[in-house]
Amino acid sequence: MVGGTALRILVRALYPEDAAAWHHLQLGIYREQQWFVGDTPPPVEALSRKLLAVDASHDLYLGALAGGVLVGWLELHRYTTPRLSHVAVLTLAVALPYRRRGLGRRLLQEAYRWARRAGVEKLQLNVRAANLAAQGLYQTEGFVQEGCEARQIRQGDRYEDNLLMAKFL
Repeated sequence: MVGGTALRILVRALYPEDAAAWHHLQLGIYREQQWFVGDTPPPVEALSRKLLAVDASHDLYLGALAGGVLVGWLELHRYTTPRLSHVAVLTLAVALPYRRRGLGRRLLQEAYRWARRAGVEKLQLNVRAANLAAQGLYQTEGFVQEGCEARQIRQGDRYEDNLLMAKFL
């Protein structure tokens, strides 16, 4: 429940007309300065171009909408190099008020379906060492840590490790 009402979520593909909402969602998450490595999200125009150029055999962009508002997204990008084409890189993020409510798991379940249909055998992702909630979700979903990039992320005078996680489907 959010705000005393049952949470109804629609998970669907993202389209170019979702670019402004996607940018707004990313902006909120980037402002937290805890989860992503970059400083700002791509401009709306770049996100729109990305969604226009989707190759359905290599890319998946999903959105989670609550009351018509984009509150989470997932991206999967399958490598195009033949020797790596069995692997897809995953990005997942949910707006703060909607975290720990099952949205990430729902997005992951849809991603698994797409990946299996596309012949993807392995999903990989990066997660910051301090993001224990995300690590917990990924672990319960069968992801394992495959590596650690020590002191990979610097914010001011603080360093943080970047963890590499993966799941075989």
